[in-house]
Amino acid sequence: MQFKTMISGVTALLCTTALMGGQASAQEQEVNVLLFSMPSTQGLQKLAGDFEAETGIKANIDVVGQNVFENRITLSFAGGARDIDVVHTPVIQVQRWVEAGWLQPITDLVENIEDRDDILAGPLNSYLVDGEYWAVPFFAETGLMAYRRDILEAAGVNPPETWEEMLNVAAAIDSGDTAAIAMRVAPGQGFNMFVFPMIMRAYGGKFFENYPDDLTPALDSPENLEALKTYITLMNDYGPEGIGNFNFPEVVAALQSGQAAMTVDGTSIVSQAVDPEKSRFADEFVLALPPGGPAGRSPAIAVHGLGIPAGAEHSEAARKFIEWATSTETLTKLAINEAYPDFTRASVAQNPEVKAKYAGIQDNFLDLRVEALNLAVGNYRPLIPTWPEIGAAVGENINAAVNGLMTPEEALAAAQDEMEAILDN
Repeated sequence: MQFKTMISGVTALLCTTALMGGQASAQEQEVNVLLFSMPSTQGLQKLAGDFEAETGIKANIDVVGQNVFENRITLSFAGGARDIDVVHTPVIQVQRWVEAGWLQPITDLVENIEDRDDILAGPLNSYLVDGEYWAVPFFAETGLMAYRRDILEAAGVNPPETWEEMLNVAAAIDSGDTAAIAMRVAPGQGFNMFVFPMIMRAYGGKFFENYPDDLTPALDSPENLEALKTYITLMNDYGPEGIGNFNFPEVVAALQSGQAAMTVDGTSIVSQAVDPEKSRFADEFVLALPPGGPAGRSPAIAVHGLGIPAGAEHSEAARKFIEWATSTETLTKLAINEAYPDFTRASVAQNPEVKAKYAGIQDNFLDLRVEALNLAVGNYRPLIPTWPEIGAAVGENINAAVNGLMTPEEALAAAQDEMEAILDN
């Protein structure tokens, strides 16, 4: 009995050991991915089975709201949880994350991508910090203008080429039925501070005296003041009711319902104005480059990529996932399946099915996007570790000025003081 018991015990131990080994092996064949919600990330989540079929690795792709995302990564990174293997990496965050030691460099991965030259150089190089790559881009959005052709023609005015002309066009077309223009005013480095710098830079305004060599704040300048007054006039005199708190959903709804005739924003927003399934006036909207000014045009740019947190448990699987997720094949599927004109590989634009789909938006849509990306400056929003904090502070003051809580002069002076305080800490 004792022998049988001993054999039974050994057998159980071997089975347990084998089971544990099997579990460890299974764990190595998984990769945990955290993304925040966008059409492209939602589409990537739908393609997780393709990755598993191709590599044998199960991808657990969690797509969450942006606020939830911020909380998750802060807890995970600061606490060393090692529960994320691939993380959504906005370019405006990468400097801060690198400085904090939250990302691991993936230069070897980037350099070993066989068709690396197909990745758009600007978005890719925006992840080059201190001689190392920290993420691979999958999304590059730029700023465009959308305007209602029927309303401008009825008023006898041409599409504005400059922000000064925009003021005149807005005055000519604004009516009780349709406001002339809707733009995002809600405060945030990714909200009003995505759109306002298009005006600011067109007038010659800047954040710093001589970025990146001299980071003395330069917000309290005549150029920035003129830009802010233009933004305030457009929003308050020619915007829809409640414009002071407009964000993505309100701007899109205003365009699609006929509440507003123009906007200047990212491609992911303006393209929804010409979506025939959602917009009542899709046939009337025309897309164009954003207005310029004395310093030329400065379309906004936003780049998102995929990086690997420092200490990720499944680092090798993470590298395979990033290579697959940013490949021509995967980005082409996303461009076809989703509202995703912001792909980061040149070859995707040559795919006949992709060309046909986006020509449906406007014949020259993809060419227009490339032209805007070529005009955009990589440091449209400064690529410094403190930018998220600075952008939030400046955005709050700009929003307060639009809502009449302070004068434009007071708003810029307050923003300048807060920038200096943040940089001094």
